[in-house]
Amino acid sequence: MHLKKYLSLFIIITLHVVAAENSALLSTLKQQKIDIDKQKNELESDNLRYDWLNPIIGSFSYVNSDQISNDRKTQTLSVSIDQPFFKSGGIYFAIKYAGANREFLRLSTQLSEQNLIKNLIASWLLIKRYDAQIQKQQSLIANAKIDIIRKKEQYESGFLDSSFLDNAILNKSNLEKALLDLQTSRFEQITAFGTLSDSDYKVVQPPQFSLINEEAFLENSLILVQQNINISRNDYLKKMTIANYLPTFSLTAGYFDTSVDTKTAKTDDTYKNFGLKVTMPLISVNRGRTIEIRQLELLKSKLELADLKRSVSGDYKNALNKIQILEQKGTLALSDYELYNSLLVSTQERYDAGEKTIYDVDTLKNSRQMMHFDKLIYDIDIQLALLSLYEKVHGKI
Repeated sequence: MHLKKYLSLFIIITLHVVAAENSALLSTLKQQKIDIDKQKNELESDNLRYDWLNPIIGSFSYVNSDQISNDRKTQTLSVSIDQPFFKSGGIYFAIKYAGANREFLRLSTQLSEQNLIKNLIASWLLIKRYDAQIQKQQSLIANAKIDIIRKKEQYESGFLDSSFLDNAILNKSNLEKALLDLQTSRFEQITAFGTLSDSDYKVVQPPQFSLINEEAFLENSLILVQQNINISRNDYLKKMTIANYLPTFSLTAGYFDTSVDTKTAKTDDTYKNFGLKVTMPLISVNRGRTIEIRQLELLKSKLELADLKRSVSGDYKNALNKIQILEQKGTLALSDYELYNSLLVSTQERYDAGEKTIYDVDTLKNSRQMMHFDKLIYDIDIQLALLSLYEKVHGKI
């Protein structure tokens, strides 16, 4: 797989379908937790959007008094509202802030969800990588066994001393121990996959990834998109803060019903009122500092965006360099595979002619297999490097 092919497109299959399919690979428990987070975000955002609407206050009281030997029963019912309808732009900016905050929370949840999907796909790829490593290790062990047989024959014939045979035996033993370690790591990775998904890893088929160009990567970076929204949040918050120190126009209204019952008389009094109220802080000790704090938060978020762009760009360059190196290694492995294949053909012919032993043929077969598994491992490593980028891109996994 050549780098030019990577640069030609970002993903082989339709992105939105892929994202949905990958999300479905997560375990039911993981999906339920994500759904709860999404619902919670929406409810909190709705609360924030309508937070400027004051409640209608209802009140009822009943008092029975025998003060000065005069029984007196008083019942009072009231309904009132004090609702701002203009806050020098504060209401408008509060609604805009709520919308930006909704998007910010959605992206936070999406980042968490894509991180889980990335971990799941990475776990699957690592299982496949361990499969290739184990098969390569088995080929190494097969060659080590052949080496022991040869050195044993040479030792028994007096052509080698025992140290060469001893080293060959130790080499085989070390290779077999390394194989056990690989099998243990593979089992741990299967267990890790099981904590993320209800599916059997054997039937899961994650997508194949290819590379996006740097400009498109930066444009669609989840972290950068979220940080841009964070700048908008801080901008609206600053404007809301300024509006708090400007005139606020409110509508006031009320309904009141009072009933007084004594031994001598019973009176009822019902009335309504409504009016317009204008309020504005005349003196606020912290006004300047509070506004300055909001301004600094806005400035900081803009600096963080510039800093994040550098960091994300660095991530891209590192991944690209890693992919280029892995491609070169894959090309070398493929070249070595073809070389071993050529040697195997000639050795097989010489074996058929009685000039070579079966050990020569088997050794070359095993070495050729090792190159095949090396190429497979490099391809998987490329997918892991691309996955580290896809995790950070909006709606791609």
